[in-house]
Amino acid sequence: MIDKKLLFILIPSFLIKIIFLFFFHEATLGNEWRVLFNNFDKFKIFSYYNLQGENLPSSYMPPLYLIFLFINKLLSFDLFNFIFMVYFSQVCLSTISVILFYKLCQNFFDRRISLIGSLFFAFIPLLIFSNALISSASLQIFLYLLFLNFCIKFLEDSSKVNTFTFAVICALCLLLRGEFLVIFVLTIIFFFLSRNKKITKLISLIIITLLLISPYLIRNYINTSKIHIVNVTGYALWKGNNHLSKVEGYHIPLSPKIERRINWPDVPEFKMLYEKLDNLKINRNYEIERDKIFLDEAKKNILSDKKKYFHLYFKKVLSYYFIDIDSSIENYYSPFHIYPLIMLSILSLIGIIICFTKKNSEKILFVFVTMICLIFLISLFYILPRYKISIIIFQTLFSLYAIEHIVEKFKNKYNK
Repeated sequence: MIDKKLLFILIPSFLIKIIFLFFFHEATLGNEWRVLFNNFDKFKIFSYYNLQGENLPSSYMPPLYLIFLFINKLLSFDLFNFIFMVYFSQVCLSTISVILFYKLCQNFFDRRISLIGSLFFAFIPLLIFSNALISSASLQIFLYLLFLNFCIKFLEDSSKVNTFTFAVICALCLLLRGEFLVIFVLTIIFFFLSRNKKITKLISLIIITLLLISPYLIRNYINTSKIHIVNVTGYALWKGNNHLSKVEGYHIPLSPKIERRINWPDVPEFKMLYEKLDNLKINRNYEIERDKIFLDEAKKNILSDKKKYFHLYFKKVLSYYFIDIDSSIENYYSPFHIYPLIMLSILSLIGIIICFTKKNSEKILFVFVTMICLIFLISLFYILPRYKISIIIFQTLFSLYAIEHIVEKFKNKYNK
């Protein structure tokens, strides 16, 4: 049963998101999702590049959001624009996520603090705005909250049902976000070192998760002779570590199509990169080889000027946790966006200090390690404003330790 007071948060949150959608939604899919979806819809192939008249099998992006889009397409029955169905699904997932966040909070706080946390989480402007974008943000928040909740449940009770359910959630997260592979490995290590470890259950978790994602892994191996989930690491690393990169990376996509090269920057340092891309063979390994070129370029950049890129990395870490003080993104510095993030960042930092001076549990340690891993991992690449969404769960949770501390101080003072 849902807490009745939680309903007073859920209903206004749902309505506000619907109203916001009505005024600010995007009319079409974003470029990358549009290309992937159209190719899948027309040719029944997961393909991003169409070169020399051939759709090349792709692993450029994780497949789960494409599946999510196609399910919404089927549910629309072609009776209306399926994008409206996508938006509605995102709002529903976002609303359910508030319930999941409340459940997560109950592992660490009493009912009152959990409700306060859910109230904050339900009305964070960035999360409300994310529902007006055709992106994986709402699905990511939903799955990450499921992951954290079942991770804690698995620590306490690794029954067959919990093990299987947790494996399904892990598989879905792996198929949605490339960086989750590192989180998954970290989780396995954490479970192995935990006090209540059960090796057989842990092995079962790994096997079931791998079996669930195996069709996609096999598909990629057949197409490229390489076992992988996503194939964008090199490009993402270069995008965040080249001569023009800032915290938010360098945005203009380097399309392989000749007619679009007017957008490519005329930078001497990129000359050799362009030549290598021009000489790539058009075959099933095109994406693999293309990504390797970017990976080699990124490594060369970093090693040639370690001080510069270390400084940039440190700046990305701070920008990710707090805010980017040098953003070029439109409306980034809107008070409705920036002030809540500043408050959340500062409160969560205070909360972390309070938490680890007073609390000592495996559960909160796991949450902290997962957040730190995400911050330091994603900062290797580049930080766009929407990336804050991936750590907003953790920051809101740790902020509650600060709020709980303040409430206790006032209560003690009042009782005196």
